Amino acid sequence: MALASLSSRSPVSIGADMAVLIGSTDPKLQAEAEEFAASYADVVDIRGNSTWLGVRDADEFATAIIRAFPDRLRDIRLAFAPADLDPAEWNRYALLGTTLSRHAARLGLANDPDVEPDRYEIRFQPIVSLRRRAAVGFEALVRGIGPHGVIDAEQLIANANKTGRLGAYDQLMRSLSLRAVEVAWLGEGLLFLNLSAPGGQFDTEAIHSCIDQAEAMGLSADQIVLEAVEWNRYNNISAAARQLREVRTRGVRIAVDDVGDGFAGLTVVAEFAPDIVKINGRLTRTIEENASAAVVTAVVDMAHRMGAWVVGESIESWNELRSLRNLGVDWGQGHFLGEPTRALAGANVH
Repeated sequence: MALASLSSRSPVSIGADMAVLIGSTDPKLQAEAEEFAASYADVVDIRGNSTWLGVRDADEFATAIIRAFPDRLRDIRLAFAPADLDPAEWNRYALLGTTLSRHAARLGLANDPDVEPDRYEIRFQPIVSLRRRAAVGFEALVRGIGPHGVIDAEQLIANANKTGRLGAYDQLMRSLSLRAVEVAWLGEGLLFLNLSAPGGQFDTEAIHSCIDQAEAMGLSADQIVLEAVEWNRYNNISAAARQLREVRTRGVRIAVDDVGDGFAGLTVVAEFAPDIVKINGRLTRTIEENASAAVVTAVVDMAHRMGAWVVGESIESWNELRSLRNLGVDWGQGHFLGEPTRALAGANVH
C-alpha cells in the first residue's frame, strides 16, 4: 500500500484520537510494519484500499515502531491525521507522510539523515517583460523548512526520487502553490507551476486535477503555465509530447525550462512546441561571450518562429538584462528583476 493510495470511499469512525497510515517502497518491509502495527493498535479499514490504524497517542506509536525497526528508519513512512478529519483532506495528509528517521529525530531518538522538511513554504518570483519592465506573471517556487534551515528544491526532488515519491511530491507542490495564490494580486497574470515527469512520463490525471483546482479558485486555464523542468528524463519524448497536447486542450500553456544547455533541450522544444521557452541561466551569466550570444540568438529565432515567448533566466545585472533584450529575449527572471517573495499584495501584473 502506498501512502497516497486512498480510494474515494468515505471513512468510518475509527474510535481513536489519531489515524496513521504506514507505507514503504519495499512490499516485504511494509507487510512487516503493518503486522507490527496491527499488534499495537486497532486496525480499521477507513478508505477501502488503504488500511489506517486508530491510535491514542501519535508520538507513543511512532516511538514503538521506531524501536521495532531501528535499522530501517529511512524505509518506512508514517502519515498521521486527526481521526475526525474531513474526507476531502485524507489524501493531503497521506502525501505529507514522513520517514521514521524524521520522527526519530523529532523525538530525540536518532539523528536525522533525511532532508525532509517540517513544512513547505511557497514563494513567487516575477517574470518580467524586458521591454516594459512590468511583471507578466510569477513562478511558484517551493522551499522546505527543516530543523536546520531552508531545504532547496533540488534536495527535495532528490529525496522524493530516492523514496519513490516524485509523483506524489510533484502533485502536492502544485496544489500547495495554488493554495498560496491570491487571485486579487495575480490579476490576469500568468502562474508558472513546475511539472515533473516521474518515470519519464507525465501524470495527466494529476495535471487535470491541478487545472480543476485553479479554475475553482477563479483562475482561467490560460493563466496556468505548466513548466517542464530540467530534471525530467523522458523515456519516450514523443509519448510525453502527446500527453501535453491532450492537456493543452484544457487551455493551459506549456513552458520548457533550461533550453540551450545541449542538444536534448532543443529536441524537447521541437517535440513539445511550447508556448514559452526558458533559456538556461548559464547562458545568461556568459551572455557577453560570442558563443553564448550565438546560442541565445538561435534559440530566440527558433522560439519566435514557433510563436513562443522567450524567458532569460537568472538575470543578475543590468548588463545581462540589456544583452538579452538586444538579442530579442522577451521576458526575464532573476534576482535583478525581483526576489522570490511571499508578500505580493502590491504586485504589478499586466
